[in-house]
Amino acid sequence: MNLSYLSLLLLFLLSSVPPSNHSINIKTLPPDFDKPTYYQANESRDSSTLSSQWHGDHTAVLDGDQGKVSFSWSIDDQFINIKVECMSTGWVALALSHTKSIKGADLFIGWVTPNGHAVLKDFHSVDGRSVREDSSQDVELIYGEEVERTTILRFRRKLETCDLDDDVRVTNDTFRVIWAYSEVDPGEEEVVVWRELHRAGGRLLHLYQGEPREALETSMKKWVVTSNQMTLPQKETLYWCTIVKLPALAQKHHMVGYKPKIQTGNERFVHHMMLYECHDSSPDQTFSKHVDSMAGYECYTPNMPDDFLKCRGIVAAWGLGGEPFSFPEGAGYPLGEEHGGATYYMFEVHYENPGLHPNIADNSGLELLLTPHLRAEDSSMLTVGHDVSTLHLVPPGQPSFTSVGHCPAQCTSTLPENGIRVFAGLPHTHLLGIRVKLRHIRNGAELPTPFQDNYYDFNYQTMRHMEFNLLPGDHLITECVYDSTERTGYTRGGIRAEDEMCMMFLHYYPAVNLAQCVSKLPLKNLLLAMGVSLWPVSPDTRHLGLRIQSPDKYQNLTLSDYLSAVLPGDLDAAMRLQEANLHHSHVAECYDFGKRNIIADGTEFSSPKIHTPYYNIDETCNPYAKDDKLFLETFQKHLNLPLGGGEVSLSKVNSAHVLLLLVSCLCHVSQCL
Repeated sequence: MNLSYLSLLLLFLLSSVPPSNHSINIKTLPPDFDKPTYYQANESRDSSTLSSQWHGDHTAVLDGDQGKVSFSWSIDDQFINIKVECMSTGWVALALSHTKSIKGADLFIGWVTPNGHAVLKDFHSVDGRSVREDSSQDVELIYGEEVERTTILRFRRKLETCDLDDDVRVTNDTFRVIWAYSEVDPGEEEVVVWRELHRAGGRLLHLYQGEPREALETSMKKWVVTSNQMTLPQKETLYWCTIVKLPALAQKHHMVGYKPKIQTGNERFVHHMMLYECHDSSPDQTFSKHVDSMAGYECYTPNMPDDFLKCRGIVAAWGLGGEPFSFPEGAGYPLGEEHGGATYYMFEVHYENPGLHPNIADNSGLELLLTPHLRAEDSSMLTVGHDVSTLHLVPPGQPSFTSVGHCPAQCTSTLPENGIRVFAGLPHTHLLGIRVKLRHIRNGAELPTPFQDNYYDFNYQTMRHMEFNLLPGDHLITECVYDSTERTGYTRGGIRAEDEMCMMFLHYYPAVNLAQCVSKLPLKNLLLAMGVSLWPVSPDTRHLGLRIQSPDKYQNLTLSDYLSAVLPGDLDAAMRLQEANLHHSHVAECYDFGKRNIIADGTEFSSPKIHTPYYNIDETCNPYAKDDKLFLETFQKHLNLPLGGGEVSLSKVNSAHVLLLLVSCLCHVSQCL
């Protein structure tokens, strides 16, 4: 916020508004979305970006195996710099979108004329079927040419153009980069006809988080862990677990990256892959027999050996659509029990086979990159969020329902004095998830948001770079927002894709024993939200399950039947459940890599009292932040005060007037015009 105009406002208020018994806390004003800092265009730029050989910091092939459309980009404080190469001599289009349509997207269309002149324009679409030129042309062409029937365009655009009607702000959210091309250029009038496109498609990307180009060390080793050629049964959801052993290494190694190795043709079946540490007082005796047999088992079923339950604490995680991940230069995960890691691991693969296809053989896995050149810090992974539980409930018909999971201060109090440094995280929900946010609370004050994706997509779950320090006594809140408008019944938490989860897997250093810190609503709070009570359960009645005692009209109905048949029609219950999720007490589950409880399992705690919430109110496109005179003139106009040199009467000004105007001016320029 511009301090000069805020200072003038506060001075104006303090000297003019009659005293009141009610104070105004600016920190409780409504939040705005996070926006990058805005700068005036800088005409001097690095000449190295002008070359046709420029490839940016990140690159992606947008049309898969066809390989005809490539996208390179880099982001600085002011601009996103883009290069698109397309094997076509007609017009080429690139759109930044949060949906599968060009409607509402930021659309760039360019071509090279027969005489070698490059053209690039800013477009938008109001119907998803046709395009129009933006009234404000905010894209800057840097370079364009046709080489060997390939069109190459280099351009840049401000991260925030302030074209609120036709442009999309470049943020750390998930984007769908839509591409299209034609075989012909527009005519002399330069009118682009969208239906004349030849091919089109899209790819999900994180524009701030693309995988950087880097050469592998010559001494880097690759360890591929797989499920040992298993065959999928005709089952909709399968979790398959296998024990693997670290190969013999002559010295300590760090894992410094990993990437998926999905068997060709099986991409639609593999949902996620996890690697867990396995620990026991006699690890060779306990786990080696499972390695030697090369046998796998369906996870978390009676058929899975009890030894597998000693494998807790995730060290590598990949989700559907995820990209390769590299650790920062200063951190690496230590391998080997004697080096602070583990020698035995459990490899878990989640398969989804809704079509019940038979005889699907799979050997997908993770390729781990190992180096003997040790990084400065040993790293580890912490799982936070909502415990995976059938008591995790999402009501049907809700366009925006929020579930939260806590990592409470009681758990983080066991961290070392200097805490840990989180450097990456993988957000994870299932099909209903549309937004994910991680909040950080310290001593009742909310710190800047470590992570937020307002356009989370289930089909693109990849590690996201983030940086923050977690100290003893800090509290983390994982918030997941679901859209259940297409569901007619309650969605429960669980391991199937149709169930729901709300978790984040955080890479951090230095390594400590903390492996999992999650929470859930206790049953008593859920029952209060549902408006029912249950009969007590005894050894003699356990086989009857949980049955309702009151209200009388539902007496002896099972809780499961009540959830399925009665509760979906109770809109008040959905509101009470939302209230319970956000504000009622939770119970914690917090343990180390040997699944030893750090605090008593089921410890109940209250949501933290946040006396100083964090709101990032952006003023990038607010002219009042840059013009004190305009701000004060508008302020006087809204209060019906004289604008000339006459004496200003403020006897009728009260705190409500001030707050209303202050909110409108800070939140959005259009509300002050």
